[in-house]
Amino acid sequence: MVWLVPGLRAETDAFSLVRQLDEAFVRVADTVSTSVVVIEVAHRRGDRTGPPPSLQGDWFDLLPEDLKRQFEEYLEKQREGRPQDETLDPDEDIFDGKGSGVVISEDGFVLTNYHVIEGASRLRVRLRSGQSFSARVQGQDPQSDVAVIKIQSDENRHRFDPVKLGDSDRVRVGEFAIAIGAPFELDYSVTFGHVSAKGRSGVLNSRELDQDFIQTDADINPGNSGGPLVNIYGEVIGINTLIRGLNTGIGFAIPINMAREISDQIIDTGKFTRARLGIGIETLVENDDYNRFLPGVSQGVIVSSLVPQGPAFGSGLRPGDVVVAVEGVSVSTSQQLKNQVRSKSIGEPVTLSVVRIDERLELEVVPEEWIGRSVATVKSSKKASIDGNLTGLRLRTIDDDLVALFGLSHTEGVVITEIEKDSLASRSPWLRPGVLVTAINAKPVQSLSDVNSIWSKVDLKKGVVINLIDSSGVPRYEFLKDRGD
Repeated sequence: MVWLVPGLRAETDAFSLVRQLDEAFVRVADTVSTSVVVIEVAHRRGDRTGPPPSLQGDWFDLLPEDLKRQFEEYLEKQREGRPQDETLDPDEDIFDGKGSGVVISEDGFVLTNYHVIEGASRLRVRLRSGQSFSARVQGQDPQSDVAVIKIQSDENRHRFDPVKLGDSDRVRVGEFAIAIGAPFELDYSVTFGHVSAKGRSGVLNSRELDQDFIQTDADINPGNSGGPLVNIYGEVIGINTLIRGLNTGIGFAIPINMAREISDQIIDTGKFTRARLGIGIETLVENDDYNRFLPGVSQGVIVSSLVPQGPAFGSGLRPGDVVVAVEGVSVSTSQQLKNQVRSKSIGEPVTLSVVRIDERLELEVVPEEWIGRSVATVKSSKKASIDGNLTGLRLRTIDDDLVALFGLSHTEGVVITEIEKDSLASRSPWLRPGVLVTAINAKPVQSLSDVNSIWSKVDLKKGVVINLIDSSGVPRYEFLKDRGD
């Protein structure tokens, strides 16, 4: 018989359950912490102008303004009172940044965030045991914010304790989630909460980046970045990356399956080769009018634009098409399409299952390597309205005068020469004088008679898809609908 507190004769079943849960958390913290590292990041002294070095770079620029301000205030407070000596060498390395990471191999490869090591001149890694090692960057993938560093031990004879990786696809909302890292310079802090949601996108102010985050209410703060988010079994399910404001209980982690896919290639080759199709994309369910317009398809990814001379440019794919599967795997969101394409072999055809109005097509696109920033994804106008029933488009067949007037480099389609004020077309961001209309409701147009023939069957109450080539030569689509407002 176990006496717990006065008045209690014996341990109840409920308390026994709580005690077992308590022990489970303790065991996870003990086991996983041996694989967690504190990453100390150095920058050149001469770089210490403007925002703190750990707040410079693309990822910080993409954060909401209120979160930027909170980070800046926090790190500036850290710096107050530190001695400044203008006579010191500007090329000297100053360890002024810190993050977390997790060991994923016995020979010392560490998984962390790209924004933790971005711009570093030197890296130092400290284990829970207190041992400290220098480290080098093995490779990084800025689009996913994943990076791998390699611990440099004496002749690489030191064996490290790798963490156990889980399966983020099997993670369920509501499960326990435990974060381990070095928030606010408090090394090896352990917090716990739950998996609040999966598949969070649109968290950052860029649609070019991989955003498929696990959301958690386990406390994540500055310094936790790059550390593990683990389940009750001590398996890593994510890499802690972002927070939505300090002390809000809203944090985000990169799913471990994505991080592992990228880190495996980085370890093998020193880089991650990302495939791209050269298309702007938009989730169909986010475009209510277009979703209702299309017969027989409710989920998929809209092709909103084509990169000129990009991989998909001559594939037969058109703006306004809806991709419903990649190599037979269904996709219903922009991120799902990115997930399917990201690791495809460069130069090997990828089959896309496509819906075009009322057609079902199988099209092949040969992906290229993504280098630098891609063309930003754009959306068509969703708030257009009209007085009366006219679209407001004035069109002409292409001739030499129009080629000279608008500097046309393409000769297919008909040219928009004028947009009537307060018309449906006037509210579109893409329909402008000098733009070429190449198809209406997936039917090609080469003359005004083609336009008139097709337009006579258009029902603006249902909507119409207009394919076009803008003034920059980018193929796009616009969806117009008379909402009657």
